[in-house]
Amino acid sequence: MTSLKGRLREMKCQVSTLQRADGSCSFSQGKTYLWASCSGPGDVHISRRNNDCLSLDVSFRKQDGDAAHHKLNDLIHSTLKHLVITNLFPRTCLLVTIHSLQDDGSLSAAALTAAGFAVLDNAVPIRAPFCGVEVCRVNGELIVDPDKRTEQKADATFVFAMARTEDGEAQQVCSDSSGIFDVEEYEQALSFAKSAAKEIFAFQKEIFQHKFALDAFNTASSGET
Repeated sequence: MTSLKGRLREMKCQVSTLQRADGSCSFSQGKTYLWASCSGPGDVHISRRNNDCLSLDVSFRKQDGDAAHHKLNDLIHSTLKHLVITNLFPRTCLLVTIHSLQDDGSLSAAALTAAGFAVLDNAVPIRAPFCGVEVCRVNGELIVDPDKRTEQKADATFVFAMARTEDGEAQQVCSDSSGIFDVEEYEQALSFAKSAAKEIFAFQKEIFQHKFALDAFNTASSGET
């Protein structure tokens, strides 16, 4: 059986950081740092309009400003397609943008988590909150949330998009992997990712409880003046 090593690095997040976006956040995990925004549902050009449901537009950009299509776009798009209730908003578009500002490992997972915060901050109806977890294998050990140095030593990498269930557990939505591994190793990596995802969901809850408490305080203070 493959052993587990490591734990989630420290996470920090601020939501509603971009005034022009309906939902946004700045998010860091260890020294990996990103910001994300979520705007809409709003108007979309007729050439991209879907008369039956909401269209999803995902844009991930690296620190160097490269605008080329990134495979992470597909993973985030698939996650959103599973979780956003798209049939409520036909003929509109939801735009999700993620910018990488500093990459010190587990960038794909952190981008998924940042997107999850921005979507929650937007308050568009979704089936469940979501986040990302990366697990890699180095010398036969599975490592959760690896930094850049650890990633460079890895011979297999797994990125999981996880959704929170009604009973507080974590469930896989999508995944991306590289390297050679067997089914047992994949299942073990998924099990470790589920445990890590529950920690991220607890952090999400804490961030939004603080936001709602602050909003309520500001509203009450405004009413008094």
